[in-house]
Amino acid sequence: TKVETYHVYLNTPVDHALNLLDKNGKVEFAASLEEDALPEDPTSQNDTVPTFHGYSASGNVTAQYFYANYGRKQDFDALRRLGIDMTGKIAIVRYGQIYRGLKVKFAQESGAVGVVIYSDPGDDGEFIPQNGYKTYPHGPARNPSSVERGSVMYLSYRPGDPTTPGYASKKGVPREDPHATTPKIPSLPVSYKDIMPILSKLNGLGPNAKHFGSDWVGKLEGFDYSIGLSPKGDASSPLLHLFNQQDYSIIPIHNVLGTTKGILEDEVVIVGNHRDAWIRGGAGDPNSGSAVMLEILRAFQEAAKSGFKPYRTIIWASWDGEEPGLLGSTEWAEDHARRLQKKVVAYLNLDSAVTGKTLLMSSSPVLKDVLFDVAKKVDYPKGGSLFDHYMNGPLKGDISILGSGSDYTVFLEHLGIPSFDIGFVSNPETEPVYQYHSNYDSFYWMDTICDPGFLYHNTMAKYFGKLVMQLSGPELLPFGVLAYGIDIEEYLSDALKSVPLEWYHYKSNTSRIPGHIHKTVASLSNLPELQHKTGFQFVNEFTEAVKITKKALKKFQRAGSEIDDARKHLQDSLYKKKSIWHRIRDQARVALINAKLGYLDRIFLHSDGLKDRPWFKHSIYASGRYTGYAGQSLPGFREAVEDEDPESALKWLNVYWRSLYVATGLLSI
Repeated sequence: TKVETYHVYLNTPVDHALNLLDKNGKVEFAASLEEDALPEDPTSQNDTVPTFHGYSASGNVTAQYFYANYGRKQDFDALRRLGIDMTGKIAIVRYGQIYRGLKVKFAQESGAVGVVIYSDPGDDGEFIPQNGYKTYPHGPARNPSSVERGSVMYLSYRPGDPTTPGYASKKGVPREDPHATTPKIPSLPVSYKDIMPILSKLNGLGPNAKHFGSDWVGKLEGFDYSIGLSPKGDASSPLLHLFNQQDYSIIPIHNVLGTTKGILEDEVVIVGNHRDAWIRGGAGDPNSGSAVMLEILRAFQEAAKSGFKPYRTIIWASWDGEEPGLLGSTEWAEDHARRLQKKVVAYLNLDSAVTGKTLLMSSSPVLKDVLFDVAKKVDYPKGGSLFDHYMNGPLKGDISILGSGSDYTVFLEHLGIPSFDIGFVSNPETEPVYQYHSNYDSFYWMDTICDPGFLYHNTMAKYFGKLVMQLSGPELLPFGVLAYGIDIEEYLSDALKSVPLEWYHYKSNTSRIPGHIHKTVASLSNLPELQHKTGFQFVNEFTEAVKITKKALKKFQRAGSEIDDARKHLQDSLYKKKSIWHRIRDQARVALINAKLGYLDRIFLHSDGLKDRPWFKHSIYASGRYTGYAGQSLPGFREAVEDEDPESALKWLNVYWRSLYVATGLLSI
């Protein structure tokens, strides 16, 4: 076990205030900005962690304020189209739909001078007081004073220390202005109990949110969801005073890493969980994941006493600084990038392992098969297998793509390492509210409401532990490549639906494909198939580029099917009686197939990265630039369509078909 320390730029809360002012500038209502201490819940008492946002800007502003729904780009655009002047105003937005940092970013870009973010009961599903449910700790509904803390860094533009983009935050390194990925205006998180007196003052002022659609209206009692500003302006609109004082400095964070050495040391599986939390409890986030990982590690240690040794080496990582901006994992991975890209075959992420009873899985396509296969071997607490639960549950067997918001981001989207993230979450229609990043994410809540008896912790430990075994144990990596090709075909088909018809007549004057295959992949001496792929010509007609991309995709799918079959056939034959020569030959084939499977995702790294987001190198997957948490497939192409930029869209089609041809060459056996 070792500790690796990085020195990161980070804020500590000093003071804050949120006051509603009357027409004479006197305080009419002062928000408490605290969560209630509950006698039943020891963790909620003696609150020493203020309500604040990571990477929020210091500021002291007094201004008119307005309601802007979820604070999405389209929400601010809708207000702008109606003629609402947001310049110099304070935006009040509700949590949900997109990552909180982007809410502040879009408000800042709209001219706002401050942002207040609150939790609206309308986003809590079935379990709300209006439906007759009691609030925590007496029932499953959200406590009215519950506050969601969190970071407002622009994670979908670049995670990690904002002053050291692309390199590790060590003592003495040069540092850049942090505001490329952090706000310049202050923000505060508040409860719906605190926001009610403030929002109710907007009743009847300006257009009603219903004008913009039903999704603009939540379920706050006493607020009619008026915007608060009108196109004509209103000098009599109420004033809000927002004060936020943060102390920024360079502070150390500490990653703790342990290693279980395998038979092979040049094939590595990383299991990671972060241990930092926004509050004293953190029973769900991150401690449920920490408990599960430690239980799995204990089982591996017991097995080692009997002589067990995995085929691949396992690194167990306890990340620090995840909550402010994926700091620990990002800085470590940037620090060891070359070694990781040469050795690591998969990253397995445990964040909030249990915050409900509904399994949620997000994964790289090559890992889908193993997720399903192992799920068939684990019992679900309510009966049947975990696989049955997933196929028959609300997700109907769908495994989503990875976006951002947890420590897998740097591994998949920057380094091209296949990853997955799994956990039991709360289904808002059938399960109690998870009070995310609140003091009420506590042991008492976990023990009495979320997981009495810790049955789901036990189930996750069994499931995740078997996944670690399955990815570190068999000689051949259990990767499914055909699934990757099928998924990319679906992504492309969906993305092309948004393309204007006139683009199919577009022709570019460009003659060279911008960027290149990632240098770590292009220099792999043990994979000669990759050494000649530098002379591709740019296809400058949009229609032709679409055709060639589809053709390349079909070839990739055939190669994927062939290597899947070869892998399964070889795996079945490994334990049959053979001569020494045949066993040596089989081991050589195992090493070759594993190298091809392990490096496959690196092929899809593009050296230039995404437009305005060069840190994100993966051409197939990225965090959505306007959503943050949610993943986006073929991000470069989709962004080009959003930006009405056919030249950029054509560039990305060329990137895709070239990468697919290189990947097909890699997979040939």
